[in-house]
Amino acid sequence: MSRIRLAALLALLLAAGPAAGGPPPPRTDPAAGAGEVEALLDSWRFQEAATALAALRRAAPDAPATKYVDGYYKFLTGDYDGAVRALDAAASLPEARTLDDLAKAARDAVREFREERSAHAIIRYAPEDAVLAPYARDTVEAAVAALHDDLGFTPPMPIRVELYRSPTDLAAVSSLSVAEVARTGTIALCKWARLMVTTPRALAYGYPWLDSMNHELVHYAVSTLSGDRAPVWLQEGLAKFLERRWREPAGGRIAPPMEHLLAKALRSGRLISFEAMHPSMAKLPSAEDATLAFAEVENAVAYLHSKGGMAALRDAIARVAAGEDARAAVAAAAGESWPQFERGWRAFMVAQHYRTFPAIDIATTHIRKANAIASGRKPAEEDALSSTLKASAPYRYLRLGNMLLARERPRAAAAEYEKGAKAVAGGTRGDPSSGWIFPVKLGRTYLALGEPDKALKALGSVQTVYPDLPWPHLIAGQAHLALGDPAGAVALLRASIAENPFDPRVHCALADAYGRVKAAADLIQREQRFCKELDSAD
Repeated sequence: MSRIRLAALLALLLAAGPAAGGPPPPRTDPAAGAGEVEALLDSWRFQEAATALAALRRAAPDAPATKYVDGYYKFLTGDYDGAVRALDAAASLPEARTLDDLAKAARDAVREFREERSAHAIIRYAPEDAVLAPYARDTVEAAVAALHDDLGFTPPMPIRVELYRSPTDLAAVSSLSVAEVARTGTIALCKWARLMVTTPRALAYGYPWLDSMNHELVHYAVSTLSGDRAPVWLQEGLAKFLERRWREPAGGRIAPPMEHLLAKALRSGRLISFEAMHPSMAKLPSAEDATLAFAEVENAVAYLHSKGGMAALRDAIARVAAGEDARAAVAAAAGESWPQFERGWRAFMVAQHYRTFPAIDIATTHIRKANAIASGRKPAEEDALSSTLKASAPYRYLRLGNMLLARERPRAAAAEYEKGAKAVAGGTRGDPSSGWIFPVKLGRTYLALGEPDKALKALGSVQTVYPDLPWPHLIAGQAHLALGDPAGAVALLRASIAENPFDPRVHCALADAYGRVKAAADLIQREQRFCKELDSAD
């Protein structure tokens, strides 16, 4: 949101002032007061902004500038109805009209939503997405604790999470176009003091929605700690590096699609510049470019972390908050000059020995059709298969296996799936999904045959190469349960929920696993409830 041009605003206010002979204007300048409030809101200093706004309301309650910043504050704190009323009253100001459109879109997007609160979060969700709420709440609470330990972050007010029905809704409530959202696979944002997240129901595979939500929460923390001064490349690098921090240590191996694209870029020398990432990753030309950019900046922060741990990350953010140039701040936090840091960062990336993967898929681009989302059906394997695969040679084995399975001939179905897997291994990959579909089908079929060891063997490296798919985690979790390892099953089943929580089978299996490890009664009851509710909804 651009700041009000105070001189222009003051001119508007004077032009609309009292007629000659009326009472003199108040000594407090509404334009100056509004500019102070807006500057505080823009820099995420919400408590100070609330105090300054209260004073402005007392001094000039009816001034358009007061109505504008009152609407801005209400918009940022989630009172969309109040924001629209205030902004409508300030419609003489161009800034108010622009923000009014966003406030109305936000109001309309969440009109039917339910709300759940916790110590640090307000979760808003569509009624059909009720299964998301407890996991979103728990993730925010775990993430806030981790970010406090890592970066010293304490939320200045409850963190709003809005879980939208589709990427189209996300575009409507943000400054992005539908085309930009679709082109780059953008499915979550942190903007205007809230986390804006697309339901995993909207994607064919589901997607890592809990990690994505925490990614946006890191943005929230960095914006708060830096006064919203951190540039896009530093913001995204920190968010990517810390996005799994709510559930595991920071860092670790980057995701296979990122590794694949970065390995290719390092070989060719065609990296994306920090300048090209501005003003948003979502503005890049494609999902592949966005994925590569994320890989680069995550490595930059990983290199900084390797030089000084979390203290170096805190130092860099503090320097940016104090007004230092981000590159100089990061280099100083690493104890280097920027040219030294850049050379070290590139050497760090090379030293990771990143590799390429044949026919790797960028799964976040698989947005379901609008009618599939509206139907309320959960994401399913068949939705994830493209027309390219269905026209390829291995697909006949998949079709025959499915037919045999439907006729309760699992052994014969497994034989067809094995043939398909061999055809793919022989180089007839017609589509990226052919790299995972046969192992998934084999794993599920061997489970049905009472052979969990074979199920795990069939999955092989699929969980590593395709970590964002829910089904390998689900099947492996069920296999571990069958093998008497409920603790191992819990971790795998929770990983599946973190991708696609709409499958009743994962909740049924997790309720069983929780019972065997003597988990808290409320966790067991929650999974039993979702097991029944989602099964009856299918």
